[in-house]
Amino acid sequence: MQALSFAVPGGLATVVVLALAFTAIVAWGIRETRSLPAPRRRALRALRVVTALLAFACAVQPRFVHETIQEIEGRLVVLLDGSRSMTIRRGGESRWEEAMAALEGWRGDADAAELVRFGSATTPIGWDQLGDQEPRDDESRLRAALEELASQDDLGAVLIVGDGTGPSDEGDPELDGLKVHALPVGGERAMRDDAIAELQADPVAFLRGEARVRVVVRSLGEGGTIPVSLVREGSVVKEAMVDVAEDGEAEVTFSFTPRRLGRAIYHVRIPRAEDDAVPENNERSFLVRVTRDRLRVLLVAGHPTWDVRFLRSFLEADPSIDLISFFILRTTSDLTMASPDELALIPFPTDELFREHLGSFDVLLFQDFDFGPYQMASYLPRIRDYVRRGGSFAMVGGERSFGPGGYAGTPIAEILPVTLPPVGTPSERQLALGAFQPVVEPELANHPLVALSPDPSASAAHWARLAPLEGANRVEGAKEGTQILLSHPRVRDLSGAPLPVLTVGESGEGRVLALGVDSSWRWGMTSAGASGDASGHERFWDRTLRWLARDPALDPARITTDRERYGPGGRIEVGGWLRNDAYQPVEGELRVEVESATGEVVGRVPVEVGRGGAIEATARAPLEPGAHRVVARREGDDEPLATEPFVVEAGGDELAEPRPDPERLSRWAEESGGQVFASGDRLPPLESLDATRRRSTGTVEVRPFSGWVALVLTLGLIALELFARRRWGLR
Repeated sequence: MQALSFAVPGGLATVVVLALAFTAIVAWGIRETRSLPAPRRRALRALRVVTALLAFACAVQPRFVHETIQEIEGRLVVLLDGSRSMTIRRGGESRWEEAMAALEGWRGDADAAELVRFGSATTPIGWDQLGDQEPRDDESRLRAALEELASQDDLGAVLIVGDGTGPSDEGDPELDGLKVHALPVGGERAMRDDAIAELQADPVAFLRGEARVRVVVRSLGEGGTIPVSLVREGSVVKEAMVDVAEDGEAEVTFSFTPRRLGRAIYHVRIPRAEDDAVPENNERSFLVRVTRDRLRVLLVAGHPTWDVRFLRSFLEADPSIDLISFFILRTTSDLTMASPDELALIPFPTDELFREHLGSFDVLLFQDFDFGPYQMASYLPRIRDYVRRGGSFAMVGGERSFGPGGYAGTPIAEILPVTLPPVGTPSERQLALGAFQPVVEPELANHPLVALSPDPSASAAHWARLAPLEGANRVEGAKEGTQILLSHPRVRDLSGAPLPVLTVGESGEGRVLALGVDSSWRWGMTSAGASGDASGHERFWDRTLRWLARDPALDPARITTDRERYGPGGRIEVGGWLRNDAYQPVEGELRVEVESATGEVVGRVPVEVGRGGAIEATARAPLEPGAHRVVARREGDDEPLATEPFVVEAGGDELAEPRPDPERLSRWAEESGGQVFASGDRLPPLESLDATRRRSTGTVEVRPFSGWVALVLTLGLIALELFARRRWGLR
């Protein structure tokens, strides 16, 4: 195969302009030589024509491209659409039934072709398995299926049996010479259907904040005014009327305000007309995770210290934190010479904070704070109950914390992850003086509070560069079921084990933390003076607050799905990581299960844990619409390691555009040299279909006028013509 093109900028338009210009130059040269004798006239005219042609060729740079085509007699594959759009009916017959009728006619010719099903992925199937197939794939990835098959060198042709639908942004495939035959099913594009064609919702909404969902309504056929409803738990939240043109679309945006934390399922619905061809696409659902827009932290400090100053500065600098802090500078028993109304300082508002607003905080921090002088004993049970109901509490060390703060035997001691010395223990025996470098417990080195880098060796090196701490609170030991993340290198607790410095645990549904030092600020300023890196303090407290507030990104086990909405039986790609409480990969036989809204297990696949606890799995969504979840479990254990919810929609993206697209299949067949068949006609045998693949094995490009020889020759002819013209009396 040969082709001619031009390298001049502007392509053919520039070539035409240059051709006209050189033609005018030739005509002008012929006109000028009319007065010369015949021999000279013919010589100059011939020279002008040859020079103009050569100059024109050098200017437009013609390219001759020769392409070598190889013809291959390859295999034939019948590519069957297994997506849910094949369930749509026209009259009394579905597209799938129409396709099955054609394939049954070819069953006796099965040796002539392989059978492959496509949807979200391609799957080879046997001709004897046709009766067991159902169109349940939630995607029609036809282009990806064709390109996957085109990569097989011995494949010559593909016969597509389907409706031609696919994602709206799916372009034409790269076939590499593969011949495409087509058997479109589903009839013409004309049909009557009202549908929610598109839904875009905020995946995360903030409590008592405004969230939005964008809805596109499409009407195929009549059009008109269509009511659209936003529904939650059976109640209509918002409703709007949209005017949709015939075979057109209209858009409406709903705003709503979540009132409860957690996950919420919302539905968008339009009414069903009597002649609606696809009633499944009249409702769409979406999942919203409702959270607080800012982390609310209550910090109560006993008196101003460097540690208090640095922690408060960190909390105030973070825009995602809503901080309420109190510095205790006077008590109700302090003697003053003025009326309280005349003082700039206010008494500690214990009743307002711990009776009325305690539940609104995500994290409660006591930093070097003793409760006794502020008449808080009656509020300590409220703090304990707040934690056990799901709150978070941290106590930071100092001369007024832990045992010296009088917390032994109180409700706070019940929730702390460490055991406090008994009441009456001298304060000097409850404090360990001197500088020390805390030791990271090796088996917990991957815990997010002490893993300062993803690489364990880099994290250990970072800890070695941090400045030493000063002093520590003595405790009797860590409680059972808690985790000691940092310990003292020299001082021991009552059991003889290294003294816990940083201990974490759970109390009821809440999380608790005990940091037995008031010098973590040294990880910032002092470390910066020694090594130039001041990030240790901020990095530690950022991880600490996120862990206390149960940031999912810091959970030891977490699974995710590739989407939040699927069609019935849709393909679910599950990923994530499964680690134990020590943040080490979970051992043993593991499985991922799909649970329906009623808790019934409808699917189960085994999984293997990879590096760092990572997992991957593929599952199928339930057939029933509603809210469901995937669950990771250890074999023989009913307690889930991690869960993730998702929504199954009756319609979804696959049925949002129900019209078949036979023109698409016909275009591909025509461009590739294949044939198009009508399903109602008498179909030819499979062995008669052309499976010859025409592939390019390479091209050769020739540019004869691009070298220096053509340029020198052109200049030489121009010089010769000028010399002859002057010699014979022409300018």
